[in-house]
Amino acid sequence: MALQGVKILTFTNVQPGATVHGWWNNANSEVYRLNAWPNVAAGVNASAEITAINGKVHGNPSERELHFDVKNTGATAIDIDVWALAWNWSLQDMLDSVRAEFGVPALGGATVTAQGIKEVGVSGIRKHGSSVPVETGDRWHLGSDTKAMTATLLAVLAQKGMVGMDTTVPQAFPEWSQSMKSMFKDATFERLMAHRSAILNMSAEESAALSDTSKTVTERRRKFAQLVTHREHDDPEVIFDAPGFIFSYQNSNYVLAAAMMERITGKSWEDMMKTELFQPLGMTTAGFGAPGSANDVEEPWGHSDASGQRVATKGDNTPGLGPAGTVHASLQDWAKFIRLHLDGSEGSLTLSATSLTRLHTQWPPNTLYMNRYGWGWIMFDDFGAVALGHDGSNTLWYCSCQVLPGKGLAFLAVSNIGGGNFGNGGLACGKIIQKLRERQFQM
Repeated sequence: MALQGVKILTFTNVQPGATVHGWWNNANSEVYRLNAWPNVAAGVNASAEITAINGKVHGNPSERELHFDVKNTGATAIDIDVWALAWNWSLQDMLDSVRAEFGVPALGGATVTAQGIKEVGVSGIRKHGSSVPVETGDRWHLGSDTKAMTATLLAVLAQKGMVGMDTTVPQAFPEWSQSMKSMFKDATFERLMAHRSAILNMSAEESAALSDTSKTVTERRRKFAQLVTHREHDDPEVIFDAPGFIFSYQNSNYVLAAAMMERITGKSWEDMMKTELFQPLGMTTAGFGAPGSANDVEEPWGHSDASGQRVATKGDNTPGLGPAGTVHASLQDWAKFIRLHLDGSEGSLTLSATSLTRLHTQWPPNTLYMNRYGWGWIMFDDFGAVALGHDGSNTLWYCSCQVLPGKGLAFLAVSNIGGGNFGNGGLACGKIIQKLRERQFQM
């Protein structure tokens, strides 16, 4: 990416005081500055200025236009050149470069606005050892970025009067109200979805319950809920472990929250996600678990470098853990969910201003608390306003997002390999987000 001067066009014979309109397809560059220059002989007194600039996106990255008005502010008719100081940009080149830098099988990125996807691209191969390239419509495992979807599902159900967002665990499971541990008796959805329930780990028995294939997935979560609410959660190494205060990021919180929703509605989390979220948003590629089949390469595979050799796999966490992290979707469909959080409306689904504000408010609301988290989002300050972010990984895939509701912008990144000891997916996604932000804000 380089900064360069580009002459966009020349208006001819513009009369004194007249304003003319022009536009430029700037899909491959980002304008830093626009100037109007009289095209006259040396010594001729003339002047011109840009009086209006507007950007238009028609839903396709190749149809991004810069519209502008130019006025002849001099006393004689002149030709006027319009010059742009612009960043020459290729999303594909950036993605190819990041993939080569971190050695990942494949990755993708997108910039999202409230109006649509500003740009989207992918680079690499679907499976190590194959030559099948990834495509822009491929599905990616979103890991813990599922959590914000589970919280949004709760808000949708609350708007319909099916579930209360302030429901407590004993209200969802009245049959256990006397026997459950006291820390859960005033624990609400909000506390669970802020990871401040004082659950510090998942026991082997609870993990086994979620993987018990003799039961339906809903039955597994109910058994998990019974187990997790009836055991001690004290940790002698944690000095300050009062429920509602300590932050401990645990998938258990979202599994318990989903079990509560299932108990109240009589419907499975999977069915509610489909009917209340995916279908209204038009997320036709959204589903659960590793995308595609292990019998072909029609969708990307997950990968791990943990063994010292790259291994391709369709593995995933047990379906019982779904509410905490098993959704997959294409970048385009993930963007539909993200756009819902930019302006509250997407497809046939609308979140009320009250619902949207609550979903974007951390708990506890005091910003002095470390680990600012709420409703499936890590919250931070960006450009003087609250922004949302999250990473997701099942150790075989990685994704990252940053959502800036105040600016109507979001940045997405995906890779089909894990992070940390499992691969460079996390580093690659972080670099993509960085580059997309640099391009957008000209940093």
